[in-house]
Amino acid sequence: MNGAMIESEAERLRDELVARLVADGAVTSLAWQAAFAEVPRHVFVPVFYRQSPTEQPAVDASTPSEWLEGVYSDQLLVVSPDVKSSSTVPSLMAVMLEALDPADGDRVLEIGTGTGYNAALLSHRLGDRNVVSVDIAADLVSDAKSRLASIGYHPTLGVGDGVDGWPGEAPYDGIIATCAPDAVPGAWLGQVRPGGRIVAPIATGVAVIDVAPGRKGMGRFLPGGAYFMPLRATPGQVDLGSQIADITSAIAPVRTTDLGETIWFDDDFQFVLSAALPGLRFLTKLAESGITIFTDADGSWARLDGGAVAQGGPQRLWDAVENAHRQWDGVGRPTRDKFSITVDGGAQHIRLDGHGVEWRLGRVIP
Repeated sequence: MNGAMIESEAERLRDELVARLVADGAVTSLAWQAAFAEVPRHVFVPVFYRQSPTEQPAVDASTPSEWLEGVYSDQLLVVSPDVKSSSTVPSLMAVMLEALDPADGDRVLEIGTGTGYNAALLSHRLGDRNVVSVDIAADLVSDAKSRLASIGYHPTLGVGDGVDGWPGEAPYDGIIATCAPDAVPGAWLGQVRPGGRIVAPIATGVAVIDVAPGRKGMGRFLPGGAYFMPLRATPGQVDLGSQIADITSAIAPVRTTDLGETIWFDDDFQFVLSAALPGLRFLTKLAESGITIFTDADGSWARLDGGAVAQGGPQRLWDAVENAHRQWDGVGRPTRDKFSITVDGGAQHIRLDGHGVEWRLGRVIP
């Protein structure tokens, strides 16, 4: 397949993708429909990596049909062999961009440049002079800059910690994040003008926050789940093998429990878990023994074995999980879109209005 054929096939598949996004309700405006129809995703995903051991791991233009089919599917694509970078599911990107709802001429800061595809969509919609994008990884920013320039876009790109925003170009009419903070950083609140909007993944949901004077804001969550890499990577490397061995062999009191590891895979409850216990992690399920291990960032752990649980560390981790599940179940198992978020500087809360359910978000970065 030569270059002209690749472009022709890419255009056909792109049109099909846009038709699906419109039919599914992810794209609702003509402006974003035009952006998705005209910005070539394959320019930003020259290669992606399958995670299946039975398939060819790297897919690129050497197998053009497979590559283009993957690029224009509505799927998350891993774009680095170390799984540290990915291209977000297009429908989720569309939902977040529609929620941002910028007006003509608005200036937007993107936190998490990644491949540059989202910055291209923003540049198409607003003009590249109104788009700023920052990423902590210099190599990603460099690659994105080249790809954007190859199709005529030259937004302002910066290398830096997204938690700081990008003060040199502030104020902005909106901020959109493609990485997940524990709470809204204070710098973002200070860099969006009152009346502007922040759209960011928080607690596995998409928070849409309208900013008020005094670094305050209020908003709600969109219905669907949003699983992004954290805004800041956890420092240092953990020896998982030793950690698993230590927890598996640890002597601790055992009691019965009605909850099993399947609660981790309940998408609606995952939001509640992330809000109530932001440090909770599903570490592993050991096939040979059936033991499942959960850990928390504070060093706490829970070891499930059938209907029994043992716990150790600073907090009784599984007690907290059970309490969160009992609370959620008691109010009718609400979905994400039933919750609100309030932001007042260092005090940030997720609430289920009218039910007395409230969680204070994790450490707020000033």
